[in-house]
Amino acid sequence: MTNLSTPGRGYLKKPASCEIAVCANFEGTIPAIVAATPDVVVTFGGAADGDRDLSDAAREYYAALREALPDAEIIAISPVTSEDEAAYWLTMHKRTIRTAVEAVDGTFIDVGQPGVGDGEYLSAAAQAEIAATVIKELS
Repeated sequence: MTNLSTPGRGYLKKPASCEIAVCANFEGTIPAIVAATPDVVVTFGGAADGDRDLSDAAREYYAALREALPDAEIIAISPVTSEDEAAYWLTMHKRTIRTAVEAVDGTFIDVGQPGVGDGEYLSAAAQAEIAATVIKELS
């Protein structure tokens, strides 16, 4: 397993901190993803991009990912927040991401908002709930 996650990375945004080898948005991570020769690629994000239109970025990311890895299973997980409430634009991001990943025969998993109120980071309980939802949906 190769984990390229880092706080602040999004469909549009580069990571908040560039202490890892790939300092780019999701599309910029594609060469590193391809180098790992995965059978499954899971993308989880969108909240870091804030209230900005993700349509083009999500569509381009999933299209490029599918072109680079035509046989891989591509999975997108809905954006989740740990803020005190889920912003209205997260619903729009969820729809945009679903449309983009399904356009390349990928799978979209809506995990809800288990981290609302967690503070700066998702709690272990929220992460466990997300994992359980993903496992259930993929089973």
